[in-house]
Amino acid sequence: MLLSQRKESEIKQLKEIFIKDGQIPEASRSRIRPEILASWERCRKSGIDPKCSSISLPSFIPDNKPQKDGGSWALSDILYDDVLQEFYELLENNYSAILCAHSDTGIVYFQRGDKKLLQQINDSNIKIGTCLKEYYLGTTALSLGNIPNQPFYVYGEEHYLDIFQSLATWCHYSKDYGSTLNFIVTSKKDFSLLSLAFLKLFFTARKYRIDLFKNMLELNLKNQMANQFMQYQDQAYIFVDSLGKILNVNQFFYDLFHMVEADVIGKDCLQVFPVLNNAIKCLETGEKINFEEVCFDYLPNQIQFMRMNVTPLQESNGVKGLIISLSDSKKVRQTVNKISNNNAYYNFNNIIGESSTMKNIKRRAMRAALSESTVIITGESGTGKELFAQAIHNASRRGEGPLVALNCGAMPPELIASELFGYIEGAFTGARKGGSMGKFEYAQHGTLFLDEIGEMPLHAQTILLRVLEDRKVTRIGSNTSVEVDVRLVCATNKDLWRMVIDGTFREDLYYRINVVNIPLPPLRERITDIPLLVDHFITNFNALEGTGIKGISPSALSFLIGREWEGNLRELRNTIECAMQNATDSIIELEHLPVENFRSKSEHLVKAADSTNEFAKAEKKRLLNLMIEYNGNKTIVAEKLGICRSTLYRKLKIYNLS
Repeated sequence: MLLSQRKESEIKQLKEIFIKDGQIPEASRSRIRPEILASWERCRKSGIDPKCSSISLPSFIPDNKPQKDGGSWALSDILYDDVLQEFYELLENNYSAILCAHSDTGIVYFQRGDKKLLQQINDSNIKIGTCLKEYYLGTTALSLGNIPNQPFYVYGEEHYLDIFQSLATWCHYSKDYGSTLNFIVTSKKDFSLLSLAFLKLFFTARKYRIDLFKNMLELNLKNQMANQFMQYQDQAYIFVDSLGKILNVNQFFYDLFHMVEADVIGKDCLQVFPVLNNAIKCLETGEKINFEEVCFDYLPNQIQFMRMNVTPLQESNGVKGLIISLSDSKKVRQTVNKISNNNAYYNFNNIIGESSTMKNIKRRAMRAALSESTVIITGESGTGKELFAQAIHNASRRGEGPLVALNCGAMPPELIASELFGYIEGAFTGARKGGSMGKFEYAQHGTLFLDEIGEMPLHAQTILLRVLEDRKVTRIGSNTSVEVDVRLVCATNKDLWRMVIDGTFREDLYYRINVVNIPLPPLRERITDIPLLVDHFITNFNALEGTGIKGISPSALSFLIGREWEGNLRELRNTIECAMQNATDSIIELEHLPVENFRSKSEHLVKAADSTNEFAKAEKKRLLNLMIEYNGNKTIVAEKLGICRSTLYRKLKIYNLS
């Protein structure tokens, strides 16, 4: 027994005083648990009759039509039916019963236990469909608290209703899959501290079992989701245990390597793939490997080189396994091109120019875009060679592929070959671990744009010629060739034929790249396009800088048209940007132009050498003689000198012969 007969008799007397007088003498209040006394006070205030022999049913639950529940207690039958069956038998053999109720309504939906006890409480209308809350049952274990996983009990005379005098009630709120109130009714003479400990232990074990089951379900679901995710990935996944054995692979692995399960699962990873030696070392080091290149020389050429990522599975006592992912070269190229922003943004509609010269050049470039021939774009610096290269790429059948650009003049000569063709690990001092793909491989199924090709060293020219002839790339330090499908577009501001004569550019490479030649005119030869270009630059800078420039004055525009523009479009763009910053109104005036920037390089050179340079003196003398001989006819003089009229005007001005 949990309480002695003397103690329970004392509680009975105090309860009778409370029911009669509505209160207990102050000196005796400590003899009753505070939570019990608080419940009695609520019951009295609610008008509950302690002598009632039958419990009222809640009006919102129809009699004989209780709500069903598929909650956690039913789930427990699935989890451990054998243990639960023993618990039911224990209740049945010890004059005990359990009633399960919804936590929100308190409505009973399940009962099990000793038949005599169930009959006794059912006769008092405590059954399926009854509400166990304090308003209906008075003081019971349920009325003392509603805290998840915290048990409560009420013993004998502590109950408010007389029908519970011979009983003890115990309640446990289980909040796992379903929120359930587990209400135990038993004989008070058999209810002891051991009973309390047993019930608490049972429901605690039940909670852990349900949590374990829930975690198992979540883990299985995550595994299924991970497996489905990996099956649809274009990467090969290999799962390796702490001993280096292959535990699992995905379907893409089987498709890529043409293997079956018997060839892989349970096998030593290094026996199947000796090239994964660096990956297996991670079992000892615990270090990750990101994007390291490995070569499977028995695979087709286009997928021999693959990128490997290794993620060790760390636990407190060491590395328990590895996740190895292998990406084929196509996937790597797509990823790197996306990250590196290897895209072309300009098309022929972005090329400003309505002069006859520009229209002819654009038509020629459009025809070149439709072919697969190698294109070389020539012209002075700042004439828009890269813009034309992007437009040609976008208009070609390779427009969906990458446009990979390399400025040969911006790289150290000794690095150009490795940048273009790639290299393997250990190919040279400073080579990156795992090697690297070259620009040709990055540009697969797209366009490779080599700017300033005249700066390419001779040894790299030799390799480039071989790649163009064979359509295969061999990385530096490797014996394996990789087929490439790349269109080449080149650009230069140099006279390549003069370089061929001087021996600084290979003649055979010159003929190989000079298939379609697109010469871009300098700005001084397309002066009718200057007004269009000025309007274009003003519009762009207004949008970029938030300025409100509406146009340019006729005098300022006339001045711009008369300039030589040795820097071409780049110089004009800089001039307009500077003028917009200088402008104090919405119109660019002549005084807003950065006149200090307009002294041409030739003016500087000639003026500085006028008194000392014999060449300048001789040129000035020849100009003077020709002007006298042809009576100032500048067209004939320019023809005799082999220069354009604008250049002649500039020279006459420099030498003060105008």
